Amino acid sequence: MTTMFELAARLQSADAAENALWMIAKVTLILVIGRLILFALPRASAATKHIIATAALIGAVAMPVMSVITPSIDLNVATSPVRAEARPEAGRSIIGVADDEPIATAISVAKATGIAEKPLTMIERSMNVASSTWKGLILIAIGTVSVLMLGHMLLGMFGVWLVARDAQEFDRVRGVRLLKSSRVAVPVVWGIFRPVLLLPSDVEEWPKERFDVVLEHELAHVTRWDNFSLLLTRLAVSLFWFHPLAWSLDRAGRSECERACDDLVLAGGAKPSEYADHLLAIARDMPSFDPFRSVTLAMSRKSQLEGRLLSILGKDVVRRVFSARGVAVACALAVAVIAPVAAMRVIAEPSNEKDKTPTIKEAKLKSDSEIEVFSDAIGDFVVTRLGGEPSTARGWYERAYDLYHDEHYVEAAAAFRRAADEGFKPATSLYNAACSHALAENPAGAVAELSRALDAGWDDVDKIAEDSDFDPIRDDARFRQLLQSRLGDAVERRKMQTVDKYNNLRTVKVKKGDEWYEVGLDLLRLRKLDESIDAFQRSIANNEKNASAMYNIACAYSLKNDPANGMAWLRKAVENGYSGDHHMMEDSDIALLRKQPAFDELRDMAKNLELRGCCDGPMSVIFDNWRQSARHHAAVTKKYPQSGRAWFNLGFTSLQDRDFPAAVDAFRRSIDLGYRPGTSAYNIACAHALQKQNDAAFEWLERARTAGFDIADHAEDDEDLDALHRDPRWKDIVTRPAGS
Repeated sequence: MTTMFELAARLQSADAAENALWMIAKVTLILVIGRLILFALPRASAATKHIIATAALIGAVAMPVMSVITPSIDLNVATSPVRAEARPEAGRSIIGVADDEPIATAISVAKATGIAEKPLTMIERSMNVASSTWKGLILIAIGTVSVLMLGHMLLGMFGVWLVARDAQEFDRVRGVRLLKSSRVAVPVVWGIFRPVLLLPSDVEEWPKERFDVVLEHELAHVTRWDNFSLLLTRLAVSLFWFHPLAWSLDRAGRSECERACDDLVLAGGAKPSEYADHLLAIARDMPSFDPFRSVTLAMSRKSQLEGRLLSILGKDVVRRVFSARGVAVACALAVAVIAPVAAMRVIAEPSNEKDKTPTIKEAKLKSDSEIEVFSDAIGDFVVTRLGGEPSTARGWYERAYDLYHDEHYVEAAAAFRRAADEGFKPATSLYNAACSHALAENPAGAVAELSRALDAGWDDVDKIAEDSDFDPIRDDARFRQLLQSRLGDAVERRKMQTVDKYNNLRTVKVKKGDEWYEVGLDLLRLRKLDESIDAFQRSIANNEKNASAMYNIACAYSLKNDPANGMAWLRKAVENGYSGDHHMMEDSDIALLRKQPAFDELRDMAKNLELRGCCDGPMSVIFDNWRQSARHHAAVTKKYPQSGRAWFNLGFTSLQDRDFPAAVDAFRRSIDLGYRPGTSAYNIACAHALQKQNDAAFEWLERARTAGFDIADHAEDDEDLDALHRDPRWKDIVTRPAGS
């Protein structure tokens, strides 16, 4: 015990605690950077996320070493002036020696009286020991726990080594020995330079398909050197066991590591639904306790199962693999971030001034003001998220912004007004309050706030003309009167500019469909209805946003008081993919159409033709959802047999259900009815590729290209086409432009 106190005192006298705190601060910075990058890249591939988490943890482990070997970057920090140590004057009472240490003073006085001198001496000694060793004792405690955790890791590694030594070898694949043992419950990879694959003893009773995907998954770990990265990340957690970010990144890294291997298996041609079934089967037979969890990479663990299944079955999941070059680039970037942090040293420079009163300069005041503003902004951000009341004008604006995006328009308008009243960007805040009132269908409030915004200096007429937030009130007499009285000349000028743009487009031989669509929107907002109809029809002729353009034509006819043409175009919009029941019920432009007898029937049709997805049910039925969706859309095709959209939806859900004949037949019918022929042909190609029918797949890809489908933008990341990647025709099909 005496030796421990001596060690603690030495550590404390050497400022080891302060150095350790500085090291922990630098490690925290690296871990925070890693966490923020993961947060900023939610849709990155699993391989990318894994290497980010691993690099942050390895950087934490390397920080102490790099702090020693890298050239220092000194950060000079001025401290308070050094004062001479106070000493008692001759003739003064001992009571006045240390007025700032009342406990020590009381003990000294009591000892001077001769009362209980021995116990008081022991108390004083204990206080001296505590004050001179407490920081060192904390360091020793932290180090002791780290050593215990390292010992636990080594013990686990030794246990796996014993299991592998006694396991029975039954095969060898790509240089990896396959062993089976009754002491493991799930497949695990063990070893770095001579890896082995440990499998449960009943492995030979597994279906061949399950064995194949297990083998591919575990060999993916070997290919990626995941055992080596696991060793380093577990070392980081052992050393920084007290740091929550270390545990968080370790969990994220292990989860993304397994998903990255899943991606490699799927890239090899495994069917997602079947692969998910094998994962569930393996996890179902797992025991509740896994003694080798911390030091091995297992294929299926229950804690990660739900997220992995969603990733495997997801269609929009990014699946990329890091090459050796990519890993090298990532490591170089990590070093570029870690090295400057490791090189930073804090150097305290005592001030040479003694009792001189410091002069506060204007620049200092400015800096303090900026810090205060930043602090208030951060505080308001936190308070806003917690539901409290902001303390600054900026805070009210942030609150209003959140309410606006959550579609709480009445509350958003009030918060924007509060921000304006307190002086934060008055013109912008008032304009946004007007938008919020308009979306809440409160024309009076919108007109009042827009008038105040104009008084406060809002002068962006184009924004008012283009902003769809004002669409619900554009026909309101008060809104139109405000624009005419306050912005009459500007509005007319805007109309003339838009009409000029429309006329110029009519004379240009080569033009894009999106230009016609945008000018059509401008014309519709300015109530140039005939011109807007013509522009949208030209947009449709250029295959640009067909469903939305058709819906806007319906709006224009409704505003022209022509319900027959309005309903006809609204039906075309629904048949061509327009969805949005809420918008159809709230849009003031089609108020006339909502009064028509056939509107409710058309609304029901729009609901029936909405594509149903796979993952909108609980986990227990996730594998049945695609099949149920396909059955639903099959019934819809019987109700609307001439709807290409209905057949397209059936084809898509049948493809996800892996009912390839039904998918191909449905997409063919979709093409025959003229609905999204390029996309339908592309999906037929996917169906053939998944069946390893490469010639048919390439034939349909050519048809998709001819129909204008952008293959290069979709094919590279589409796992359904993985079987085509090694075909000599692949490079040509993904590089030639659409329509060629």
